[in-house]
Amino acid sequence: LIIIRQLLLLLLLAGTSSPSSCLVSAFSPSPQSLPNNLPSNPDDVVRQAANSITNAYECGVHLQTIRLPLSQAIYGNKEEGFVADRAIGWQGGPMETYRYLSPMVNNLLPRIRTANSTAGLNVKVSEQILLDFDGASLQTSEHPAGAFYDIQALLQPNTDGYYIKTIQAIEEQFCNTRKADKPNRLFLLVNPAWRDRSSFGIFGAQKAQELILDRYETTYALDQFIVRGRQISLLKCWSSDWGLYAAINNSDEKKDEALPAELIASYATRPEYKDIDAVLKGVVKK
Repeated sequence: LIIIRQLLLLLLLAGTSSPSSCLVSAFSPSPQSLPNNLPSNPDDVVRQAANSITNAYECGVHLQTIRLPLSQAIYGNKEEGFVADRAIGWQGGPMETYRYLSPMVNNLLPRIRTANSTAGLNVKVSEQILLDFDGASLQTSEHPAGAFYDIQALLQPNTDGYYIKTIQAIEEQFCNTRKADKPNRLFLLVNPAWRDRSSFGIFGAQKAQELILDRYETTYALDQFIVRGRQISLLKCWSSDWGLYAAINNSDEKKDEALPAELIASYATRPEYKDIDAVLKGVVKK
């Protein structure tokens, strides 16, 4: 048994050399094309998100923001449920969104590659509830290759000063490995409550811009909402543009047939409502 464990450890350490081919190329990722369709189930979302996060990490991006969908309606044609959950807002508040989000992140973290191999050993994920009324928690994945390859994810932080201090503390105590030959550890902000600096108010905007908005890159996002009565999705993967997806059926013969959402436009930055509305005017038959 001891010999087997030693062999596993040797195999594991052999696979923990820098996982990044992007690091060698001076942090210059090649642009990626967007998929034609959206993920068809939660497991596909997790797989897609894990690939995007891993690719960004291998290119030196260790501070990342991701946004995961909080409604099953994206995977089917449940328009009424979709409107209730997303356009009006999740009726139960952050504690209910946490119950949906937490298992998804727990499934996501072990799939993110921070080392080339686990030698068949499991990645352990633990969770610490921070403020339960905010639906906020901190999940940590412990890699069998060692602490240098661990990941932490802060779920649903909001603009309160408590979370700014928490983020700063995690960066200092966890992210910074202080090793020239080791990359900084990966830290994720998952579904933060803010969108831009205006979310932090007049007095907190500049600090938030410097500490978070300018430093945490969005490497994966899948947002859904309603525009002109249609279910619209925005998808961002590393290192692609933002993709706009909608189910467009301009056929009179098939007007009642449910169609999957397809890519209808792309943008270098996250589009505003007016940009999306202009595209829909051009592709939807009147």
